[in-house]
Amino acid sequence: MKMKMLFTCIFLTISLALISGCVEDTGKNETTETTFVVVNETEFSQTMEEANTAYVKALVSTSQKNVNASKSSIAELVNKLSYVSDTYGENPPEMYINDKNWQTEIKRAVLIAEHSQEMLEEGDIEAAHNGLEPMRDLFFSLHERNNILHMGDYLTIFHMTMEEAIDAANVNDTETVSSYIPTLKSEWQNVKDAERPSLADSNYNQSLATVEAAIGVLEESASNENTTQVQEDSENLRLAFSKVFAKYGVVIS
Repeated sequence: MKMKMLFTCIFLTISLALISGCVEDTGKNETTETTFVVVNETEFSQTMEEANTAYVKALVSTSQKNVNASKSSIAELVNKLSYVSDTYGENPPEMYINDKNWQTEIKRAVLIAEHSQEMLEEGDIEAAHNGLEPMRDLFFSLHERNNILHMGDYLTIFHMTMEEAIDAANVNDTETVSSYIPTLKSEWQNVKDAERPSLADSNYNQSLATVEAAIGVLEESASNENTTQVQEDSENLRLAFSKVFAKYGVVIS
């Protein structure tokens, strides 16, 4: 019996030693090294620029009820944003390196684009257009948090006020339209004061001046309480803005 207990003790001692050794080895094997991921800033910027081009085209084509162009541009938008999410979601570029919500936001951008695509596939191009609108607010908030506002963001700010003024015009509320005029003027001045986009051509200043003039025309008709004219002038303001946005608008960056 004593011999049997002795062998048992020896066996347990050896087993514990082996287990201890395994644990120590495992600890050594699990030592992690910090991995530094080098982000291709040039590729990121180019891909985001391509996504923005697709987004602007999608907004224009859906508003014009051009189904084929809408399908192509929205598919491109989904493709580019998905690539950014997959490639840079966990490894953001320097401009977003400290933004704790970056990965969540870029995933949400993909979902917005995919939702618009689904609406288009179901034959509701108006819903597809409206479904793209939250993209502006998403990237505006992202830029604002990271102190990188540019002309496209000031266009977004103006667009939000303009749409509210147009809504008031459509219900013949000329007083409310008039109340928006000072804000529209101030926000458009911010657009003019923003850094000139790289795509600006010889018609850039004239394009901005056309919107400024449209605000003035709307102000006059609203002050005269001419409801019919206010509706027409508000739509002319939208058209003038849309031309500037289609050419120079940068939402995704």
